[in-house]
Amino acid sequence: MGILQGDIPPALPPVKPEDNGAAPRLFDSIISHFEPLQTTKNGFKPVTLIRLLKEEVSDTDGFLQLFFPFIEHYLDNDSNETDLARILPRLHSMAPWSTKDNHGIGACLIEFANFLMNNFFIPLKALAAKTNQPTPASLSHSQHSDAGIGTLQRISTLRRDCLVRDRHRCIITQKFDLLEGADREKKDGPDFKDDDGKLLRLEGDEMAVLEVAHIIPHSLMLLTNIDGEQKLAEPKQMAYKILKMFNPTIVPLIGGTDIDRPMNALTLDCGLHKFFGKFEIVFEHIGLPHTYKIDYIKQDRYYVRFKLGCRCEEMFV
Repeated sequence: MGILQGDIPPALPPVKPEDNGAAPRLFDSIISHFEPLQTTKNGFKPVTLIRLLKEEVSDTDGFLQLFFPFIEHYLDNDSNETDLARILPRLHSMAPWSTKDNHGIGACLIEFANFLMNNFFIPLKALAAKTNQPTPASLSHSQHSDAGIGTLQRISTLRRDCLVRDRHRCIITQKFDLLEGADREKKDGPDFKDDDGKLLRLEGDEMAVLEVAHIIPHSLMLLTNIDGEQKLAEPKQMAYKILKMFNPTIVPLIGGTDIDRPMNALTLDCGLHKFFGKFEIVFEHIGLPHTYKIDYIKQDRYYVRFKLGCRCEEMFV
């Protein structure tokens, strides 16, 4: 499947009413048949990855409009069919799947899972690896309007606003910012306090160097000059399209300089920032507003100094 061109990839046609029930049923049938037969590939289970992603997106029609044409194209290299009204009957006619069909569709599912990894998870992970941190000197220039200011000053403003919002503490460990603590000690002496009026000298060496971490990577929406036009580069276009399936209203949230707003950033210990950027920490919403269960993806790790477990934290947004 080719990647659509333009600043922002247009949405595929909506699923027709007559296909609304058929597409999810066929998807569930394929997944339930092939998931028990799968083997781990490249460190993950491909069919399980597809199922979990479909369960998490809010735009299931968009996901199915990506899934079924991909399978159709893989089964028939000459096909660029995107109309589910034509694709679904063909796939449905193959059930119950023969040994040959098992191999063919099974291979399609592996390719689709690899497609998701290569065009969404891996690029997003690479983009999220690090948020550039402003130098302390640059913070003094961040008091004026965001209009027309450069990226460095926006990040400086973002750091300042996130520290104030999160009360100068890592939202996971609750450790106070070491640099802010040093400034307050210099100004107020041994009775220097945190934002809630508690004595900071009692925390001693428990303070940490804090950084601002983007949730949706800052560079995801940076345009590239392509043939004289400012466009999203191809690797970002598909990542953006899949990301939009999770939240169809994502454009006004991250468009332009809004990607550098506090609603898209966290205050983290610099070590946890690295784990977060590598997709090794998960925030699982537990039903309460802005409250999450925080843990490592691999919960049996023993070599890290941050013990997370089932800790729940309030995120100030």
